[in-house]
Amino acid sequence: GVFTQDVFAADLVLSLPLYTGGRITNEVRVSELLRQSAEHRLAWTRDEIVFNVSSVFYSILGQRHVIESLEFSRKAIDEHRKRVNDLLAAQKAAKVDLLRTEVRLADLDQRIVRERNTLAIQQRVLFNLMGVEDSEGRFGMQGALASSEVKVNLDECMAAAQAQRSDYLAAQAVYKAQARRVDVARGGHWPTVSLRGSYGGRWAGHASDAPGGTDRVEDAGAIGLSIDVPLFEGGRVSAQVRQEQARLRAAQERLRRLGLQVTLDVQSAVLNVTSARERIIATEKSIEQAKESLRTEQEKYALGKGSITDVLDAQTALLPYAL
Repeated sequence: GVFTQDVFAADLVLSLPLYTGGRITNEVRVSELLRQSAEHRLAWTRDEIVFNVSSVFYSILGQRHVIESLEFSRKAIDEHRKRVNDLLAAQKAAKVDLLRTEVRLADLDQRIVRERNTLAIQQRVLFNLMGVEDSEGRFGMQGALASSEVKVNLDECMAAAQAQRSDYLAAQAVYKAQARRVDVARGGHWPTVSLRGSYGGRWAGHASDAPGGTDRVEDAGAIGLSIDVPLFEGGRVSAQVRQEQARLRAAQERLRRLGLQVTLDVQSAVLNVTSARERIIATEKSIEQAKESLRTEQEKYALGKGSITDVLDAQTALLPYAL
């Protein structure tokens, strides 16, 4: 043997875990679930953008009809003002009738301005959602508002929402991932078994009295099993398990709360669809009645058997249905 104070070594060490108490497999599963959650959140964001763009677009179409209705109403009131002028010239109407008509015209003018401002804001919101600039008015919007028969079933809609809503699926994936994290933390109580191998060189420092050839590098290799047993961790593993369990309960509560929100959203949507359908039917009948009332009051006023107040009231009763 050659004894020296300086011994040099260089090794390549490889370690293959054979048993880790499920930590590695659970961590892989956690990563997969979090990836699924991110994909569902991306899909939910995309669905939200589509919904918001569609909602604002149809609001713009409806706002255009509001403005058209106000302009039509103003035109009708203006024609009535001309008739009142003619009757006033023939001394068959009072001055106050003309003033009341002009007040109604002024009120319609300010409402038209207000609704046009609302339309401009809605268009700006739509362009912001689309991420485009329209400072030169290059974009035009075309579409039609039409009612259609929509059949909805609450149970079917609820099942479809729980199976397809991306935000709910994302929350489920987060909950499952957190459950796996609890298993990862529990794996800290179990021993770790690894297959380890090393290969490298050994050589001694140069000594003047050493035999010849002792400064050459010699190969050295080793292979074997390594077992790490956590005998005492000072409560660190148990504390980590409790922490992950608390996070799991929080994720479960968020999932439950989101499930309740999904139920509320679906029920509200189904009831709104049913209510809107009934309002359309009722409004169509009310429009017919309001038009006939306006025509009757206009004829009565023209024949001198009615007052301007009755005409304006009939016009006012028709306007909300037109809007």
